[in-house]
Amino acid sequence: MTSYNILVLFAIVAFVNSEIVNFEECTYPEGTPLNCTIHEVRVNPCKEAAESKPCRLKQPSKANISFDYTADFQGDTLETTAYWTSKVIDLPLLGMDTNACATTTCPVQPGQKQTYHIELPISKTFPSKTYKVKWRLWNAQEQECCFIFQLKLHK
Repeated sequence: MTSYNILVLFAIVAFVNSEIVNFEECTYPEGTPLNCTIHEVRVNPCKEAAESKPCRLKQPSKANISFDYTADFQGDTLETTAYWTSKVIDLPLLGMDTNACATTTCPVQPGQKQTYHIELPISKTFPSKTYKVKWRLWNAQEQECCFIFQLKLHK
């Protein structure tokens, strides 16, 4: 079995066992055109999703995060970053692979529904607390897909 087939198999297993979580769309200044629709966000593990609570993730561990999106833009390449977001600042998650094309189909075509999937390491060095996580996926022209959801980290 090739490494690509193994990766696809793990993605399918993670997708089937993932829970749909609540999310909100990112806000933009008035008049800014929206370039993307987020259809669904899934996290595994997240038994709390059934109660609309933030996913509780043990440290250290890994979380499988995936989302379905339809971009209204095209791009040969895509970048991605997750941020711990607050009213004051967005801090990027260090150590994350920012090449989105490694885990979603590129080039991106407008109007085509796609899925992004990543296995995200949850470091034991992160403080235990509830975080608002902003997830961005964008092309070279800064057209983006963006949403926010919550994770609760615990030891």
